[in-house]
Amino acid sequence: MNQTLQYKSPLSPGIEALSCANSFVFPDHIHNGYVLWLNSEGGEQYKLKGSSTILQPGSVSIIEPGIVHSNRPSNPAKRHLRSLYLDERFFLHLEKLFTGQNAKNLTLPTSVIENRECWQVAILLHEAIITNQAQLLIDELIVSLFSKIEILQFEKVISRGFSFNSSDRLNNLVQFMRAHSSDDISLDKLAEIAKCTSYHVIRLFRNEVGMSPHAYLIQLRLEKARQLISKGKSIADAALLAGFSDQSHLTRSFKKRYGLTPGRYGSQKIT
Repeated sequence: MNQTLQYKSPLSPGIEALSCANSFVFPDHIHNGYVLWLNSEGGEQYKLKGSSTILQPGSVSIIEPGIVHSNRPSNPAKRHLRSLYLDERFFLHLEKLFTGQNAKNLTLPTSVIENRECWQVAILLHEAIITNQAQLLIDELIVSLFSKIEILQFEKVISRGFSFNSSDRLNNLVQFMRAHSSDDISLDKLAEIAKCTSYHVIRLFRNEVGMSPHAYLIQLRLEKARQLISKGKSIADAALLAGFSDQSHLTRSFKKRYGLTPGRYGSQKIT
């Protein structure tokens, strides 16, 4: 098995770690949840909302759900990309770790944290997940990381980067597509929801999201299929439930998006 690209999940809910130490190029894509990512070696070139920049070691980037971005290594020979995928369950868990309650969700803005201490603790947390360390250690590192970035007063410690100012019309479309990602959604239906022409729906997605409605729908389906495989569903069942025409369609799209086949991804998950 190629150990240069791994996906691992600890017992803590709602968190998954990606470790990528090869030259795989992540094309335009989205995440259903938040992603917190960094490079421990080499810079990472990434594009987000029409802008391109390089994330250097020592900084941590956060990207909100649904924002289209792409990334590639500045120097493939020195790359070690580390990502932490965080869904709503993680933020409930985080709240409980801090307060003993899980009454509300904490959220993060799309931003770059230029803080070497945060970067170092993020590496320790990521490495603990990838190497299957004790759950107690992982939770301690979670608390340490989010204490350092002062999650409850986040604006004090971040360097604001990109922002995602979407319209109510776009929000309505995205919410509908998330709720019906497995369905055969027509452009006419999207135009009906947005109360505009099909032409304007396409234009809205290209200008505000960075990809076509169909490409965005495929990304939603890939994220759903990945979650189903993580829960032990077969590849065939995941393909059907996520809305792909067949298993081979899912496999081709999955490998292009995540850098490995659905089968290999499923074999890396901790049961």
